[in-house]
Amino acid sequence: MTDRNRDTDVDRNVVADVEFAELGPDIARRVGEPVEHRRAAPSELAEEDLLVERKDLGDETATFIAKGDPIPPGLRELPRRAARGAPRKK
Repeated sequence: MTDRNRDTDVDRNVVADVEFAELGPDIARRVGEPVEHRRAAPSELAEEDLLVERKDLGDETATFIAKGDPIPPGLRELPRRAARGAPRKK
């Protein structure tokens, strides 16, 4: 199967009178246009241990993200603060 056939094959189930096969914030591909393979933007990594405030889960709740871990897209815009360890028990 050639690339041209694959592009046409992708759009075979599109409802009649639809102009766009894909429409999103950073893409507008018309029915029949070639499909471009897109990669997601690189994830933002936590530079330190973080607590991301999660009011949607209740008052005074937060999600912990360890240093070097990717910050999930749904949490990137939420307020965050450095996670400081609890005092050591003696």
